[in-house]
Amino acid sequence: MATLGELQKVTGGAWRPVVGDGWNPDAAPLGRIVTDSRQIEAGDVFWTLTGKNHDGAEFAAEAFERGAAGAVVSQSLDAPADRWLLTVADPQQALQQWAAWHRQKFSGTMIAVTGSVGKTTTRQMIHTVLGSRWRGTTSPRNFNNHIGVPLSILQIDPEDQYAVLELGASATGEIASLSGICQPRIGVITNVADAHLGSFGSPRAIAEAKAELLSALPLDGHAVLGDDPWLRRMARKSRAPITWVGRGTHCDITAGDVQCGRGELRFRVEDVDFRVPVWGRHHLPDILMAVAVGGLLGIELPEIAAALERFDPLPMRCEVIETRGATIINDTYNASPTAMKAALELLRDFDAPGRRIIVCGDMAELGDESVRLHRQLGNQVVSLCGADLLIACGQYARDVVAGARAAGMPPTRAIPCRTPEETLPFLGQVILPGDVVLVKGSRVMGMERLVEAMQRYPQRRSA
Repeated sequence: MATLGELQKVTGGAWRPVVGDGWNPDAAPLGRIVTDSRQIEAGDVFWTLTGKNHDGAEFAAEAFERGAAGAVVSQSLDAPADRWLLTVADPQQALQQWAAWHRQKFSGTMIAVTGSVGKTTTRQMIHTVLGSRWRGTTSPRNFNNHIGVPLSILQIDPEDQYAVLELGASATGEIASLSGICQPRIGVITNVADAHLGSFGSPRAIAEAKAELLSALPLDGHAVLGDDPWLRRMARKSRAPITWVGRGTHCDITAGDVQCGRGELRFRVEDVDFRVPVWGRHHLPDILMAVAVGGLLGIELPEIAAALERFDPLPMRCEVIETRGATIINDTYNASPTAMKAALELLRDFDAPGRRIIVCGDMAELGDESVRLHRQLGNQVVSLCGADLLIACGQYARDVVAGARAAGMPPTRAIPCRTPEETLPFLGQVILPGDVVLVKGSRVMGMERLVEAMQRYPQRRSA
């Protein structure tokens, strides 16, 4: 276990030590690192960070009241006499320094996963495969940024044999920085799509940002890449060998006899049958990446198939809920044009006796392409999905509706709303037993609130 003395030496901070005889930081064990004062438990370390709307130091008193043993701060502040303070120049940089030091103590296999779409599901599937044989750690929730990745590293146990971390980015250089901290031996990139287009400006810029992971891999490492045109162009950036994953015959790992239905994806890899409990064909590349990583670490295909058969799907990602006689596809975690298209295909292929209804919110961070891509979404609601009813909400709701109406949807079946809350009266009136309702939008829209509301509606009789 790390000590307070090691923390001070790595970060270069200055002590305000605990008052009393015999306090020796070199012999004092370091508690759990926590950045949210509401989650502090007795003995934890409160690491103050500055966000867009708050300064963590403002919550130090609450942290001490909850039992924090000490705090890492950027400036001196009031604290109980029996608690310590470590003052550093920049708490965020100090957190990354401490995580990098912790990473050096880890002798297991470090796996980093990034990509525009599907990285969280891919990460969890890899964890499912490797966890069937070994002890390991994965990123909690979506801890994939300059704060979440260090915190994920700090949760790695010395006894862990592997760690699967998720790396995200909204700007050039972020994945390079995160890779420098976690130092992966295996790098996984799912795809390059139009998520965060507003931040990067072009698909090429997105591809180059994702490829920063390739540049970070050692010669004796390995890359696992989705069969994506942009990744094919960026492959030269990897000094490590590459395993290509996809449906094409030129891929190293591919699937045959693919069938999807009733919450299960079935296919074959070589001569092994797979049955994975997920909704939608779009999960296939994620699964094959987990197959690839498992194979690289010596797990045979039958064992991988058995592990993935026990995969526990993540909430708010194509989560199918039966309520009041109707079916809700809760895909509210996030949205991009590529992810929206996949969700529409799932709705199109869904076996349901009633109507297909789409409730969509804005796709965020698309920049100058926002209007065009939302109108394209409206067109796909009709041309790709053949939906019976569209309820759109948000800043670009009228653009989605305009696209749907231009593709032939009757005006009375394409309804724009300014906010998610405005959709509730329509949803309460129109949803009938047998209907299947897709709810999807970017994280900032909070579309899961609509799912929660629909689960409380009284059941209506079919017309």
